[in-house]
Formats: sequence, structure tokens, C-alpha cells
Amino acid sequence: MNYTKLIFSFRKRRQNLLIFRNFTILLVALVLLPAGVSAQKGNVSVNINNGTVKTFIKEIEKQTRYTFVYRNNVLNDQAKVTVNCKNKPLDQVLSQVFTPLNVSYSLNNNTIVLVKKEVQQQKKSEKKTIKGTVTDGRGEPIIGANVIQEGGIGTITDVDGNFTVTADPSKPLDISYIGYKKKSVRIGASPTVRIALEEDAHVMDEVIVIGYGSKTKRDVTSSIGTYKPGEVNVRQVLGVDELLQGRVSGVNITSASGVPGSKNRVSIRGIGSITAGNEPLYVIDGVPINNTSGDTGAWGAQSMNGLNDFNPSDVESIQILKDAASAAIYGSRATNGVILITTKKGSKGQAKVSIDTNVSFSNLTRTDKLDMADTDLFLEVLNEAIDNYNLQTNSTQARIDNPAPGKAQTNWLDLVLRTAVTYTTTASVSGGTDKTNYYLSANYKHNEGVIINNLLKRYNLKVNLDTEIKKWLKVGTSLNLSYSRNNRVPTGYNIGTSVITRAIEQRPWDSPYRPDGEYAVGGQELANHNPIQALNEEDVYIDNYRALGSLYMLFNITKDLNFKTTLGEDFNYTEEHIYYSADHPYGNKVGKLIDGRKSYASTLWENVLTYKHSFAEDFSLDVMLGHSIQKDVTSSAAQTGIGFPSPSFDVNSVAAEFSDVSTGLSSFLLQSFFGRISLNYKNRYLLTGTMRADGSSKFISNNRYGYFPSVSAGWNLGEESWWKFPQTDVKLRASWGCTGNQGGIGSYAYQALAGGGYNYNGENGLGLTTAGNRDLKWEKAQQGDIGVDLSFFRGAITFTADAFIKDTKDLLYQKPTPATSGYTSQVCNIGSMRNKGLEFTLGANLGKGSFSWHSDFNISFIRNKLTALLDNNEILTTSSMHALKVGEPIGSFYMIKWKGIYQSDDEIPAKIYDQGVRAGDCIYEDVDGNDVIDENDKQFVGSANPKFTGGFNNTFKYKGFDLSMFFTFSSGNKLYELWTGGLRMGNGTWPILKSSAESRWTGPGSTNKNPRAIYGYTWNSTKFVNTRMLHDASYIRCRTASIGYTLPKSWINRLHIDNLRIYFQADNLFVLTKWPYLDPEVNVSLSATNMGYDYLYPSQPRTFTIGVNLKF
Repeated sequence: MNYTKLIFSFRKRRQNLLIFRNFTILLVALVLLPAGVSAQKGNVSVNINNGTVKTFIKEIEKQTRYTFVYRNNVLNDQAKVTVNCKNKPLDQVLSQVFTPLNVSYSLNNNTIVLVKKEVQQQKKSEKKTIKGTVTDGRGEPIIGANVIQEGGIGTITDVDGNFTVTADPSKPLDISYIGYKKKSVRIGASPTVRIALEEDAHVMDEVIVIGYGSKTKRDVTSSIGTYKPGEVNVRQVLGVDELLQGRVSGVNITSASGVPGSKNRVSIRGIGSITAGNEPLYVIDGVPINNTSGDTGAWGAQSMNGLNDFNPSDVESIQILKDAASAAIYGSRATNGVILITTKKGSKGQAKVSIDTNVSFSNLTRTDKLDMADTDLFLEVLNEAIDNYNLQTNSTQARIDNPAPGKAQTNWLDLVLRTAVTYTTTASVSGGTDKTNYYLSANYKHNEGVIINNLLKRYNLKVNLDTEIKKWLKVGTSLNLSYSRNNRVPTGYNIGTSVITRAIEQRPWDSPYRPDGEYAVGGQELANHNPIQALNEEDVYIDNYRALGSLYMLFNITKDLNFKTTLGEDFNYTEEHIYYSADHPYGNKVGKLIDGRKSYASTLWENVLTYKHSFAEDFSLDVMLGHSIQKDVTSSAAQTGIGFPSPSFDVNSVAAEFSDVSTGLSSFLLQSFFGRISLNYKNRYLLTGTMRADGSSKFISNNRYGYFPSVSAGWNLGEESWWKFPQTDVKLRASWGCTGNQGGIGSYAYQALAGGGYNYNGENGLGLTTAGNRDLKWEKAQQGDIGVDLSFFRGAITFTADAFIKDTKDLLYQKPTPATSGYTSQVCNIGSMRNKGLEFTLGANLGKGSFSWHSDFNISFIRNKLTALLDNNEILTTSSMHALKVGEPIGSFYMIKWKGIYQSDDEIPAKIYDQGVRAGDCIYEDVDGNDVIDENDKQFVGSANPKFTGGFNNTFKYKGFDLSMFFTFSSGNKLYELWTGGLRMGNGTWPILKSSAESRWTGPGSTNKNPRAIYGYTWNSTKFVNTRMLHDASYIRCRTASIGYTLPKSWINRLHIDNLRIYFQADNLFVLTKWPYLDPEVNVSLSATNMGYDYLYPSQPRTFTIGVNLKF
């Protein structure tokens, strides 16, 4: 293989990345140039024949950034007007309409104030300068509030809520702002006033991002969850998905481990598939991305999280499309739901600079659960195990004396752990003009792990730019650039298991170093690999480069019709470096280097035509038609070199020999046609239908296209004439839809594939490696949903409830094949399953004076079961601990049930006694009653899926202080301690946990928890997979607690600072659980059929953070 040529191809990929960056910079320059020229024109086009003044005002507000402000007695907004103009100055059009109505107007910033002409004839001598401050009910300043008085006097408040106006003190000032009740205030003799506005917000008027567009919450007819990060109580996380933990009903996110960069398990409304993938589709600023791990796979099983490439501080809002009616617009990738991530944009006004910097300190918690038996206790158990063995087998194995009397004992766990320090800084600037807005941010994160040498560094640059070149043309770009280096730690590949497991399984009297300073050798001087040696004598890192960008052009063909074309690119390039020195356990005394490269490029071209029109102000129509084509290309290469002259020359070009050379190349194409139609009658009756057709290259031609329809309806009861509760909004929803899944299978799953490496007699050879399946079909899910949205006291209290049923058929699965076929498995459609559940969300925004309280609570009850299997198989075993069975949940544990400890020999059945079982040994349930414990006694004993999950958040504010507490919880899920082995069995071959040693059986009635100690005996340890290591993993976790203080304006105004907040935050403060070890919330495996294992990877640390938010 020409390795140099292969590496050159990767360098070419990087050159393409630079070209993409330079092209974006050029676009930024081009769109900014015309923006400055056209920003002051302010022309409008209006075509109204015998319409109302109200219609005219709405049209002007739609085309400009102006808002009209006027008293009710100024004009009759139902008066008829006729206006026909094209691209005329705004001032000229306003004069044409309002002069005949005896109304004058004035333009103040972004406000058009209307008054009667005769009212303007005031004597200037009667006016004086009035200063004031406008706040909300909590005393927080309101920015941009309108302050007007009869006679055309008007202004708006600044960033501190302050205003200055020259007005007649004998007449009232009218104060108004969107979402608050208008208030009239008489000035009197005082030159200064302070005005507090009362909230008057309709929560259902909130704008919700949906697939290929947006709607107000009032018009949404499907189940969509929303989360908007704020400054208060936002977790300091690495990945964007972590922001959602516990925030939205129906969304369950389980942390894989505490290793920085680890991939989390994200599920929406339960398990979506067996092996076709359970992860939702992520769409960032309109571009679907692939969240596959950036690593090459050479380092082991624990995947990295692709969402770590994006800065969470750049996120404006996150929408979760949960039901099929909302997600079906994304078709074949939407079975597991869709997560829409919208990043921040600029707005009209002066540049705003924001800086957020913090430092965190992290430690592993609950380590006392891993306390090991000291030398005396260990030798006591070990010799007891030898005595029991000798007694039962008539052997004479000698007891063991203390091999190192008086020697200080080693706490191996302390040697591999540390207090981790993390630094994070984000700086952003945003602003805009009448035609252009911009947002630019930069981020740096230095994230240490709690295992020594574990470190992740990340750099981010974010640019969002939109500009209106012409009234009919708007262009923009969104760009995210990131680079990270992740120095990883052993989690299974290079020392066989987790570094924590390797640490605690060492004998207490052993040390990592010999007296001469050299490493103690694992397997000879130590019980196993020396974890300190492994950590110090390896250089393992992943360099990851990523660019996600899009360019769009929006053509406003008419006032109702627009066309948008978008070009998107997601490019990811990874270099993986794994070097073992000659002193490493896997270095073979000569050094070893695994050098991997991987690139992924996804190109999207999307075209969307949208038509929106209102008929007679009672009926509105919204139609969207679109086409997209997306191509993914993945290439990889890896090479292992052996024998290096020095650790300083850790490059394969100087290796003495090479092995394990591999390359890979795959591509995938998806072409889609989609559409949506929405009808709205009097804001009361809502109807939406969607359709998408996806063509995938993963399927043979006659199965290539899948069709995914949906329909939903809503009824706003609050809009009915008979509704007598003006402060309450109620909306009923119902939906049905179909979505698909093609994840988790290869790009050529329907074809038989051949691979190299089958050489014979010095000649190259090929062999069939994968069995194709030409009958392979789409995995499809049909989902029905009913829901209700309630808002009380004008949004002070909100409640949402949903009930759903989701049926998935033609499940994709790697079905085992007979050995005679030459293959191990084949992708097939094997069966069907059902998910059903209930979701509830309750929110409250309450306050009085300077005090406010915001509370959110959500809970979800979700059930899953398999409803059919291929060939009517009763049970399909997927691992030694899991199996599939009709009627049981996917992810169910299938093993022998542990019943306790035999307290006397008389309790033991004869056949079992003959196998060597004695008092003190484990009792296993004999399901078939034949006095033989074997595979036939396995049964379903619980599931890794929780019965219910949720979150609870409370935020309190008083003047400048804020206090928040955020909890998450999970109940009913099981977790298996896969790592323990001999560590808790007391079989005399390994060190033992202190808790197991102290609770071991030593005689009748002593315990029913842990068996006796007996040397080299497997009945109590590895012979049977059983429920003694299976535990309830329910928990309540204090996810975040924070306290902050925002300095008063009077303190910071002289420094030209708009806002300064200092905060202290604690993450993972405590957890309440019955799980006996580090953390019940671990899930390294992303497979639905093999989840619920604890590998003792580093768990989520407790983290304390202190930081500063600064705005100016």
C-alpha cells in the first residue's frame, strides 16, 4: 500500500477546509459592502385596495423594523385606505395614508408615534426635561420600552431602562413594551420617575423553530419541546447535548462516563431501534449533522461525542421534535426524534460585547465505595479461602504469611486520581444595522479529567452573518470552526480494562515502583498491569478538526412567496496517535505506534419554496415545498509501527517494521422531496400535513425510496367567542405520522462485500467479508399523539401533557448466521416493537416586587416491548446477559436469578451438592426443577430502561441576587456491575473490596449477602451470570446548584459596563441512590441490546465553578 499517497489525500482534505474558510470570509466581505450603502434607504412596497388602516400598519411593521404606537382615540384603525406603491420612501407612504386622516406621525428610533394634528400645537414653554427608569415587576430594567405623550413626544429606554424626554408635566406619559401591560403615569412636579410595568405575556405567542421554518407556539399542532439556555443555572458543559439533561419531558440523556469528550446516550421517547441506531437527528442552524465519533476506533470501544465540537455558549435555543407529526419532515432520519439547535444572531443596534470566563475544580465522588481490604483483612480472607479449599478437596495448600510486614500500604486509587482543573473563556460581539446583523464568538476550553494525564483542549470560532442586499434578496452565512486535542486515558484497550479497575485490583502491600526506581512489572511483581506505568509510558491523543458551515440566499419573490437555497458542508478530519514506549506493558520492549487518520465530509444542497397568505384576516395558508440532496464520504487509514530508536521518534517513518495496515472508503447519498401545508382559521382551528420522500443509496433500487407522511390538528379554545377566561389559553392537539430509520447499517448493506488480507503462497487474495441482503427494507415507525397546552394567568403558570403510542416495524438487526455460511451475521428486518408513554411539564413564573421565582418540573413514563420476531423465534440471545423476547422490553437482562446463601449443607439439593456446593455458597433459582443450574434456568429479570425520568428546576431572584437548584431523576432501571469479578467474590485470587470482605459468609446465620471465601472456586463467581451483581440504579441527582450576584448599575456605569455578574456553581453536588458503587448513571455501550453495564470507567465528577459574566 502506498501510505505516503494516502496521507497526501488527507492533506488535500485539509486544503479543502482552508478553501471553504477563505470562501466564507470572501462572502462576509461581499455582503457587508452593500449593507452599509442600503441601510439608510428605508423604502417600502405596499399594495392595499380598500383595506383597513390596521392592515396597512401590519404591512409596514412587517417590511421594516418600526413599531407603531398611538392612543385609541387618535384614529380609527378600521378606516379604509388604498395604497399602491413600489419601492417608495417610507416617509412618503406614511404621509399619503395619514394626512387625509388628520393624523401626524414622528419617527423615533424604531418607533412610529401617531397623534392628532391639533394636539401638536403645544407651547414649548410648558415643557420640561423629565428623566425616569422603566423596570419589570422584579426591578430589572426594561430595554427599549416606548415612552410617549400626546403631542408626538416620545423616546425609548436605554440598556439600563433609563429615558430622558422633554414633555408637558401636566399630561401623562404612556409606557408600553411587548409582553407588558401599558401604563399611564402623571409626572407632577417631580423631575424624575420610576415606573414598574406588569407582565402581560401570552406564552403561546412564543416563536418555535420547526423543520424548515418557524411558528408561534399558539399555531403549533405537534409535540415540540423547547429549552433556551440563560445565564442563570446553565451548566458548564463540554457538549451541547448535556444542556438538555433533565430539561425536556420525553428526553433522556445518560452520561457515558466522566472522561472529557465521552459520548452520551440520548433517547427521545424511549428506544427507537434494535441495531439501526437510537440517536436523534441533530440539525444545527438548518444543516443536519452526523454525530458519529471523530476517533478512528483504534483506541477501544468508548466513543467520542461529535457535539463537543460546538460551543454551548453559542446556543440561542433548542427545539426537540418528539412526535412523528413534527419530525416526519425529516423522514428517514427522524424515528428517534430531531433536535434543532439554533445559534445566536445579532440584532440592530450598537455592538454588544460579552465575556464569560470561569475556572472549575473537579473530583471523583463516592470513592469510599471502592475501599479495598487492607493487608490484614485481605490475608485473613485469603487464608480462609485456602482453608475452605483444603477442607473440601483434601488438599494441603499452604497458608500465606504477610510478604511485607511493616510496609506502608499503597492506596492505588489515589495514585491515578487527581483534582482536575478546567478553564473556560468565551468572548462574543454582536450587533447590526437596518440591513445587516452579525454575531462573532471565540471560545477556549482547557478540560482536565480526574485521571492523571487526561486532558482535552478545544478552540472554537463562530460566525453568523445576515444581510439584506435588496428588498427582494437576503444572504447569510453560518460558520463554526473547531480544533481539539484529547489526551485520552486507558478505558479497556491498552491494559485490558478501566484504569480504575487496574488500580484497585493491586495488592495493598505492592508499590508501582521497585526500590531502584524502575516500574514494578504487572503479572510478575504485581497482580496485573501496572496502571502508573501504563499512564506514564504512553502518548495517546486525538487531534480533531471540524468545520460546519452554510451559505444561503433568500429571494422574496412577492410579499407572500419566497425561495431559499442553501449550501451546507460538515467536514471532520481526525488524527489519532497511540504510542507505547518500550517500557509500556504493550510496548514489547521496542516501542509501538498506532497511527490513524479519518475524514468525513457531508455536503448538502437544499432548496425551499414557501408561500404564506392571509385571506380576509380570518384564514391563513402556509405552504412549503422543498428538495435536498446530501452526500456523505468517509475515508480512513491506520498503520501500526513496531521498533523505535527513541521515544522522541514516535513516527512510523522510523519504525523497524509495520503491521496491521488498513484503509477504508465509503460514501452514502440521500435525495429527498418534502412539503408541508398549514391551515389556520381565526386562530382557533389549526391543521397541518407533511410529506417526505427519501431515496437512500443504502437500499436496492426497488426498496430505495421511503415515504413518510404526517397530519396534525389543533384547537385553541381561548379564541372561541364563548370562552369566558381571558387570562387562560387552552389548546388541544392530535397528530399521527410515519418516520424512518436507516442508521446503524453500512453504506452497502444490501450488497455482498469483499476484503483483502486473504493471501496465499505469497500472492494477494480477496475474500467475501459481508453477506448482502437484497430484500433489506426501511425500518419504519408510525406514531400517534394527543396533547394539551395550558397557560394560566397570562403565562404565569403553564402545563403541557402528551400521550403517545409508537409502533416500529421491519426492525433492522445483525442476525447471526450459521457458521457454514462463511459469515457471522447478516443485516435483516426481523420484527416489530411498541413504545408508549405519558409526558407532563409544569412551569411557573411568579414574583412580587424585587422577588421572582421560576420553576420547571417535567416527568415522563415510557414503556417498550417487542411485539414480533423473525421466524417466530421465542428468544433471541444478544449477549451473555441480554436477550430479545416478544412481550419483553428491548434492553432486558436475561440471566440466572440469585436467591441468597445456603446456610447449611442440609438445604442443598443432592445433585447440586455433588457438584461441590456447600454451606456458604450461592443459591440460584432452578427454573426447570431438575436440580441442575444451567442456561435453561435463565429468565428475564429487569431492564436497563427506566420506568420514569425527569427534572426539577427552581430559580429565585431578589434584586441583584440569584439562586438556582436543578435536580434530575430516574427510576426503575437496572445496572450490572461488570467489573467486579474476583474483587467481591473472595475466591482468593484477587484483592477484595472491603465491604465484601466484611459481609462474607463465615457460618450459619452470619450473612445472606456475600458467599464464603474459597480458593479458585467459580460457583460463586464466574460460572453463572446472575442477579447478585444486578442492582437498582434509580437515583435523584443534584445536577446543578448556583448562586450569583449582579452588580448594581450605579457601581459599574462609570466603567462603561452594562452588566457584571459573579457566580459560584456546583455540578453533581450529590446523588441519592441504592447503587452500591461510584455512579448509577453510566452507559458506555450505545447499543440498545447491550446497555446497562458498569465498567467502572471514571464517573461524573463533582465540580465547583467560579466565574464572571461581563457585558459592555
